[in-house]
Amino acid sequence: MKISTLLVVGLFFAIASAYGQTASDWPCADDFKKAEAGTLRIRVSMGVSVGLAEKKVLPDVSGLEHSNAKSDVAVRVVVGKDGVVRCAEAVEGNGDLWARSVEAAKQWRFRPYILNGEPVIMETMIKFAFNKKKVSLGD
Repeated sequence: MKISTLLVVGLFFAIASAYGQTASDWPCADDFKKAEAGTLRIRVSMGVSVGLAEKKVLPDVSGLEHSNAKSDVAVRVVVGKDGVVRCAEAVEGNGDLWARSVEAAKQWRFRPYILNGEPVIMETMIKFAFNKKKVSLGD
């Protein structure tokens, strides 16, 4: 009986912390909120957002010639109504690869996401798969 109670309490806290996250967690959230005030913001899967991508930039792998870096790096991005990446933040993967992954993600451009005939702000993930001296889009 105690184990099930602990599981329920743990699940509650996990769900509460996920819902408790706000846009203020973003490095540029305040400036972005002012610029795009009153605009709906939705989360979009990586599969959908990659389909909307007009310009995809992979991270620079120069300097990794002697590295055995093998990691998937996930970058969370917020895309404005105009399709320009406004905020980018690495959230998982090898920390040594975060800066180059964020720099690449900031260069992506998307077709605007249209909802009810209006462009909206899109939040999504971009994943980069590093495998030694090569990098590709992750799953």
